[in-house]
Amino acid sequence: MNDHHLDRFDLLQLEPTAEPTRFRLPVRPALCTPFAFLYGGSGIAASVEASERATGRPLQWITTQFLGSPTPGMVVDIDVNVAVTGRATTQTQVSGSVDGTVMFTSLCAHNVRPDGDAEAFATMPDVAGPLESAPFDEFFDTGHPSFFDHFERRIAAGRFALDADGDPQSGLLAIWCRVKGASISGAATQGFVADLGPLALCARLGIPPGGTSLDNTIRVVDPTPADWVLIELEADGYNRSVGHSTARLWSDDGRLMGIAQQSAIIRTSHHGRG
Repeated sequence: MNDHHLDRFDLLQLEPTAEPTRFRLPVRPALCTPFAFLYGGSGIAASVEASERATGRPLQWITTQFLGSPTPGMVVDIDVNVAVTGRATTQTQVSGSVDGTVMFTSLCAHNVRPDGDAEAFATMPDVAGPLESAPFDEFFDTGHPSFFDHFERRIAAGRFALDADGDPQSGLLAIWCRVKGASISGAATQGFVADLGPLALCARLGIPPGGTSLDNTIRVVDPTPADWVLIELEADGYNRSVGHSTARLWSDDGRLMGIAQQSAIIRTSHHGRG
């Protein structure tokens, strides 16, 4: 182990096993969408924490591919393969499965090089602070417990969800977010809050919200904890019902914390044909 920060996320309740590279994730409603399947951000966070605990090194980069949808009551077995370890970098392969069926896989890179050389080449958007921004209307309210219960989100710029239906957005899109009872810092918590690509794509298209993630990549720039994080969203492109997006995560004091890049199937009316 070393003095670098490892991003433990209490909401996960990730369980160790007798093997130091194997963990268990009981799927609880708090980790799921309102439609009762594992939220993509929960899968990313579980991969991050498992890989960090297996290597003892903080994660710098992760890309996660989603293959299945665990539901409450299931247990995801998470296996970490430490593929290579150098003096400062470790790379791993993480697999999450239920009864032998793979649900998600992740590739990870860890870094223990000295800090102090941080630099950001983008500028945080000039928006009102979180407490001056309008609350985000959680439009998928099914009445069931979900990860939404552990978020507070506020609209910093643009129109989203049903407010953008029939009104394609062309300006800045940004949402303030915090996790109740936890700071946002490294890849686990960044990944948990940054799964917003489909929302941005639907806002740009001017259609009702709906999407299924194919993958998500988190690139950590600065893991210094923050309470509120501004998620600046870009819809990059859309073709054959698949959209691609980028999110920049900014701390409330203006630091670029990370970058998330995502591909998702957008569930438009024409998607089900063929």
